[in-house]
Amino acid sequence: MTKAAETFGFWRHPRKGAAGDVAEMNLLDNLYWVYKCKNPVELPEAELETSEFMQSTDAQLSQRTNDDSATTVTLSFAGDILRTHRAEVAQDQVYAQIEDLLFQDDVVIANYESPVTTQPLVDEVIGDAGPPVECASEDQFDALTNHNGKVFDVLNLANNHIFDMGVEGLETTLTALKQRSILQVGVNETESEINAVKSIERSGVKLGFASCAFGTNGQSLPEGQPYSVNLAKLTSKHEAPDMALLKTQISNAKAANCDLTIAIIHWGHEFELFPRRAQQKAAEELADFGADIIVCHHPHVAQPIQLYKSKSDSSRIVPIAYSLGSLLWGFSHEHIATSKILQIEVQKSQGKTAITNLKATPVRWRAREVEGRIAQKVERAAS
Repeated sequence: MTKAAETFGFWRHPRKGAAGDVAEMNLLDNLYWVYKCKNPVELPEAELETSEFMQSTDAQLSQRTNDDSATTVTLSFAGDILRTHRAEVAQDQVYAQIEDLLFQDDVVIANYESPVTTQPLVDEVIGDAGPPVECASEDQFDALTNHNGKVFDVLNLANNHIFDMGVEGLETTLTALKQRSILQVGVNETESEINAVKSIERSGVKLGFASCAFGTNGQSLPEGQPYSVNLAKLTSKHEAPDMALLKTQISNAKAANCDLTIAIIHWGHEFELFPRRAQQKAAEELADFGADIIVCHHPHVAQPIQLYKSKSDSSRIVPIAYSLGSLLWGFSHEHIATSKILQIEVQKSQGKTAITNLKATPVRWRAREVEGRIAQKVERAAS
């Protein structure tokens, strides 16, 4: 079937009704997934509305104010961070060529997808046996999330690999983040934490987070802890994306007087270069509800960024990054090895906060020999 698809090109567009969640996959869904691993789907659904997609790497959303009391904060969003199966990572070298895109900004945010574990590490295997297992040692975690003493400020853990190493992997990951003062979003250690607002403040600008994932690759949640990860049916082939949990988190962030609310969503269809129309409608609904920035992960390839003009307030333009791709992983296909770093400038003046400028820079990971070992580095890619 996959050979026939390659020969005749009948999966050049996204397959209608394909499952994006392992729990719903049948044989054909699985074959389609294996096909996409080697042949990322480059064309969109005919129904997709593309008129608001960014056509350049820069955009101005509003004018900077000349108010001397105004505060400016820069946010940097990266894609999925995964331990590579082909090359080790090298401390303080991974991000050396792009440190200005990440570690010079005020808040650096990414999706972390290789649970830290004390168990023997498992190599990734891509094939028809199911999703690969992701994991990392503590040393590898440091190389992936630390650059010359600077760390990612916020890591999203609500993703489909968070239980790849069981409860121990989740707990070890949480401990690693706490020891390094990294804020995690998407995971709840207690039931009361479900309604607690995860936020971070810089220069008087308070950012609140909403985070949710579509599933955990069939892995069960810890016994008696159904609240442990923010989950909802976001990528079901049987029903529209369920935005209720994300809307509750957004409402809570607004009630906590957050200046901006950032929704981080782990959903969609892997290895497809465009979102599905159902996702687009759901993301726009979330923007109309009050999300100020929407950043998504999971497809492992970069997808467009939409500058959505809110129907509820035409003066609001909400950036929707449908997928930033994988900042680090082990697969060399050009689409999979290339991702985007999204930098957003925010200005607060007289109690009002606005997004002023946005820049999306394509980057690409490469494996090179450094002092006799293979090291993985991220560098700027061609636009």
